[in-house]
Amino acid sequence: MDSMGEIFSLGKKAEIMRRTVQIIGISIGLFLLILVRRFETFLFYDPLLLFFQQNYFNHQDVPEFNTVKLFLSLFFRFVLNSILTLLIIQLWFNDKKITVISIYILIAGFIFFASLYFLSLFTNFGLGHMPTFYIRRILIQPILLLLLILAIYYYKQSKANFQKNL
Repeated sequence: MDSMGEIFSLGKKAEIMRRTVQIIGISIGLFLLILVRRFETFLFYDPLLLFFQQNYFNHQDVPEFNTVKLFLSLFFRFVLNSILTLLIIQLWFNDKKITVISIYILIAGFIFFASLYFLSLFTNFGLGHMPTFYIRRILIQPILLLLLILAIYYYKQSKANFQKNL
């Protein structure tokens, strides 16, 4: 085999290895997100978990809760999900600028949604039961991961199409 063929072969092997590591890393990140969800009752303080699992939670008062403990638990869970989200985004797109922008989006998302969530809790579901339920889901589930991946993919496709048309 000539030297050019060897270089091509090594480059192809390196690309295959990089993609394999990428897929394994993303799979581990997704598995860890599943574990966070699986062990939520053990890992996090959330007196509203059982409340929202009931069929008729619309007709009940907010259960008593420790505000500081609930906030810290919610914050810890959001941070844990966010770290895994950022890991997956970095492995998927391999773009540090996009990962940094994702950090800012996640921080802004937490501030916005946590404020709405606690406002609703302190006003006895002033925003309504279902909006509070979905705001809570955004905070405790990696929903922002799905939205960010779709937005980043769309951005990259739009950018590529724009550059192609120049």
